[in-house]
Amino acid sequence: MKKILTILVFMYGLNVAYTKECISKRISKTGESKYTEQYSIETNITGHKLRVFTLVSAPKSSKKNCDGLKVTESVFWGMSNYINKNGNVTGNWLTTYDDGSTMYGTFTGTSQTPKDTNQDSISVGSSVITGGTGIYTNVKGYGITKTSFNPEKNYSSGEQTLYFTK
Repeated sequence: MKKILTILVFMYGLNVAYTKECISKRISKTGESKYTEQYSIETNITGHKLRVFTLVSAPKSSKKNCDGLKVTESVFWGMSNYINKNGNVTGNWLTTYDDGSTMYGTFTGTSQTPKDTNQDSISVGSSVITGGTGIYTNVKGYGITKTSFNPEKNYSSGEQTLYFTK
């Protein structure tokens, strides 16, 4: 029994020792993302809108991450609370990789728009990885994002960097 316990402790120690943080960057360029659903309602305050949306991103030339996998699609389901397209955005995301594995989580950000609200906006935020499937079944981590977007033009492009362990 002592030998079995010693072996298990040794194997667990090896697993912890070899767990390394992976840094993975996903970039979506102009034309690779599309709002597939979006609904907006105006409130009693001038310029104030509440919006829900689904954004689908399919990178044309995804680079391999540290596990040797490429992103095939990312879906973002979000809600925004804006005055003249300035304010917060929150939601959930799901990324699918070329082996069928997925990673998913939540995001939150702050959006800023020039005075001319017809111009593109930027959003800077963070995400929490809450789970996954396939090789990402036990994934944990976080991410940072920077996005340029314009819902009226059905435009979004940006970069998300994920830091995770499995």
